[in-house]
Amino acid sequence: MTVGTKKHVVVFPMQMWGHTRTMCTLVARMVKLRNVAVTFFTTCGFYDRVSAEIGRDFHPHEQHLQARIRLIALQEGAEVHDSRGVEAAFEDAWLKIVNDEPLVCAKTGTTFATHPGRPAAAILDMFVPNAFEVVRKRSAGAVKVYIWVPVATLSIPMSFGRDFEPQARAEAARRGVSFDSVCLEMYLSKSSDSDGIVRSPCTPPMYAYEAHPQSFPFPPEMAGNILVKVGGNILKCDGLLTFDAADYCPKATETMRTWLAETGRKVYYAGPLIPTNPEDTSSDPRSASILKFLDEKLATNGAKSVVYISFGSMFWPMDDAKLLAVLEVLMEKKIPFVMSGAATLSRKPPPEMQEKLARYGDAIMADWVPQQALLEHPATGWYISHGGHNSTLETIMTSIPTILWPIDADQPMNAIHLAENLDIAYELIEVRNGAGAGKIYRTGRTPVGTVDAVKAEFRDVLERAFGEDGARKREKLAEVRRTLEGAWAEDGPARREVEEFLDAV
Repeated sequence: MTVGTKKHVVVFPMQMWGHTRTMCTLVARMVKLRNVAVTFFTTCGFYDRVSAEIGRDFHPHEQHLQARIRLIALQEGAEVHDSRGVEAAFEDAWLKIVNDEPLVCAKTGTTFATHPGRPAAAILDMFVPNAFEVVRKRSAGAVKVYIWVPVATLSIPMSFGRDFEPQARAEAARRGVSFDSVCLEMYLSKSSDSDGIVRSPCTPPMYAYEAHPQSFPFPPEMAGNILVKVGGNILKCDGLLTFDAADYCPKATETMRTWLAETGRKVYYAGPLIPTNPEDTSSDPRSASILKFLDEKLATNGAKSVVYISFGSMFWPMDDAKLLAVLEVLMEKKIPFVMSGAATLSRKPPPEMQEKLARYGDAIMADWVPQQALLEHPATGWYISHGGHNSTLETIMTSIPTILWPIDADQPMNAIHLAENLDIAYELIEVRNGAGAGKIYRTGRTPVGTVDAVKAEFRDVLERAFGEDGARKREKLAEVRRTLEGAWAEDGPARREVEEFLDAV
């Protein structure tokens, strides 16, 4: 730690890369803006990636500032959906902090001496609710606790606008069923009215199932251990800190600010959080093959000719036939593409499709891609995305328009905002399945849902995307980018809000 550091902040994101990546950039900016020290708890599995990602926001002459961040790995749980294992390790570490005991990194074995300053604040991921309780109970109110919101805030009022836990416990007892199963039911039904309509200040009215357009195997334990507790912790915390951008959806920003202000609290918008320096992929052969592919397509097919397909680090379409239908159309139209299978639940195409892709030759299927480098490459034209907020902000900041295939979480709300409010994207409707394939409240349309319908819709979207309508959306996207890229300028809104946050803790 740098001598003379006054404030000590502890951060702990969930063991999901989408929740962690932007936290890396945030802490780098924090130690450069104010004289603070940061203890960053991560997992053994993420340690190397977190270390590299933090380093992307520093220049060689700033090593003394980077030294203010101490990175400590905890033993993670067996499942990414189950935070209990890593939260138990966090509790052990927090007790050491409050008892002035040294900490040991589970990845490197490095022992960190007792920090000279007790934490002034803890920034805890919304998906580590037990860690929230640990800090509150073990610190006797001496540490301010802020919730890290790594999703689009336009989804918060609908999904986590109130404390559902007491109602879930009462309902489980009344029906004699498991608490976890009731929590999952409540998450899927949202806070719908008696007519089945969900009304939120940040989104148009919709049927509850529209917030879950794809069937997705959420473990009931995730609902009971994590999701049901988020709303209550938001109500109890000292404030919110988010990687969302205040100007992404001004209506949502105003709604969140007004809501928190009712209890004398604030929400701080720190995004977009894009690292200063490019990702170093020079030592990864997977990166070299993908960038070579893009260079070749740039030479043979021209700029903006390649489609990138990714559903993030967790989500994946559960209807294989519809995903294969989209790949069939891309090959039919001779459009080159790169597809990432990095998601936890991703599945490889069946052997016959793999053979067809090999014969096609203009496609790469990879278990990892250098996403930022790919989005910045001049050959990349469109991104088929689930609409997670990390990817959304990255595509805006690289001016790559999206074809949206939302699955769950904040993605369906992002899809509406991007495709309808901002008019900078297309949303695929026929890919919906399960209960999510029902009638759409705001349009009255009911998806046909067949493979043929998927192909017909996707052909139409591609025709428009690579035509005049796509060019028009690309121009509007550039306007949105110009608005957001000033967030971290000298007097930009994100910079001001992070400074205000650091001054308040």
